[in-house]
Amino acid sequence: MKATYIIGLIAGVCFMTAACKKNTFHITERTPVENMVRLKVGIFTPSVNNPGVQIKVNGQRVSSIVAYPTPFPGGGLNTGGSNNSDYLNVAPGETNVDVSAPKVGTDVDSVNVLNFSQSLAANKRYTLYVTDTVPNAVGVMVDDDTEAPDSLARIKCLHLMPNVAAVDFYQGTVLIAANVAYKQVTEYRNVPNGTYIYYIREAGTGPTGAILASRSIATSNQRIYTFFSRGYKGTTGVRAPNVSALIVQ
Repeated sequence: MKATYIIGLIAGVCFMTAACKKNTFHITERTPVENMVRLKVGIFTPSVNNPGVQIKVNGQRVSSIVAYPTPFPGGGLNTGGSNNSDYLNVAPGETNVDVSAPKVGTDVDSVNVLNFSQSLAANKRYTLYVTDTVPNAVGVMVDDDTEAPDSLARIKCLHLMPNVAAVDFYQGTVLIAANVAYKQVTEYRNVPNGTYIYYIREAGTGPTGAILASRSIATSNQRIYTFFSRGYKGTTGVRAPNVSALIVQ
């Protein structure tokens, strides 16, 4: 099914001139389009070389060059890109997402990273998380839809660290998600908003267990996030274990 994209005039001009910076093309949550799907794609494939990739939806290129760890069109905490909760508007139904490293100066695929297809429902929000590295990259589609809480922050947790079977998520000393398997996402829950250190530990090791990753992250009242682990256990640099949060609303 051919997708319909609502893209701002400035973004369109930038795309035609190939002069856009990352996250230029975006649809803000403040301008949803009735009977459309809102979709974002997170590039969380840690690579030593960290090549930039392009994103195509139903055969149409929708992004500039995006590098790990960036959600497109936005946004996240402890990620690349913006701090906005932006989504692309696409037509509902069977949706094909292709991620590839293009030939220099073109939108022609050079190295294929991921081909992913799933039927998406109108008037819903989704994020496709791309994890692991070529040739093992996989996609995890997460349903972002929920109502904003009356108070506190609302979060779900997703485990994207390929070489760890399962992890526990902690907000400070409080266990907020236990035994989350690789590529598994939890249900939403409300947590205190504000600045906390979030910890990732291997499942079952307890609050004093070895820390795989930690990060101080500030959440806001009545906002929605997906917290996720990323990287690889036992590595350093760009591939090191980490914890980030994608902004849903």
